[in-house]
Amino acid sequence: MEGSVLVPEQESLRERSKRRRVVRILDAVLMLIREAPDQVPTVDQVATRAEVSPMTVFNLVGNREELWSAAVGHALRDLDYGRSSRKQPQERAQAIVGETVRVLCADAAVFRGLLSTWRGDALRAHDPTPLLIDCFAEARAAGTVGAIDARTYGEVVATGLLGAISQWTAGLLSNRGLRTRTKAIVDVAFAAATAEGA
Repeated sequence: MEGSVLVPEQESLRERSKRRRVVRILDAVLMLIREAPDQVPTVDQVATRAEVSPMTVFNLVGNREELWSAAVGHALRDLDYGRSSRKQPQERAQAIVGETVRVLCADAAVFRGLLSTWRGDALRAHDPTPLLIDCFAEARAAGTVGAIDARTYGEVVATGLLGAISQWTAGLLSNRGLRTRTKAIVDVAFAAATAEGA
């Protein structure tokens, strides 16, 4: 099966060992950030904590930028937008935004450390914008909002979410403040979408 993607049950012992070492490396990054949120861990520190060589970090994960990107993805592994699938559009948008905030606040030290020093695109895989656009499109189809441009409204909510996260990362918002601000962003956008149809 060379060249094919192996499912975990078919994964070779070598692949399982490799996957475990990658998880140890990424866990080490997160532990080091929790311990010293104002410092960016070095590859040597990560390797020491993960009990691997620096070359293993490079071979299994990549350079420093790739390591940071993988750490962001690893930290976001509990993000589950599927929890919000059976709600009305505004409730679903609240649940999507709330899920993002829940995951960030659950490990605030790590996310503040990661997001304040890293400028990559690992968040792209977890971008809620398409889901938020769908919420507005569904509300428009149901007639609960006006004949709005769903894309614009979804993008505005996503931008507001990222702005609030940026303020939270900088310490300008507490966890509670982040929750309150992001809930208000969704409520204001839906109120504006409703008013546009009045």
